[in-house]
Amino acid sequence: MTVPNDKDSTSRYDGNERRTRPHLRDVFEEAYRIAFPLLDSKEIDHTAGQTHFLRMVLHDTFPGLHLQDVAILSVSIERVFRERSKTEAR
Repeated sequence: MTVPNDKDSTSRYDGNERRTRPHLRDVFEEAYRIAFPLLDSKEIDHTAGQTHFLRMVLHDTFPGLHLQDVAILSVSIERVFRERSKTEAR
């Protein structure tokens, strides 16, 4: 799987993008779909080990991403999962 780089992604946006890594937005939804079963599992304890496992899965799925990008993507996915879970619980 190829991952777009910063330059490719920036050219698709009008230059007003405030984020410095827009290529992560390009893969976010796919990465979220992959991560959702891991985050939603009642069997996995929500610990640092889960975060490490999530990063390993993301790195294996998107090998073209830098490790820092994998970490940023992982944190973003976990945050969105928590927010969406709060919304669904209401």
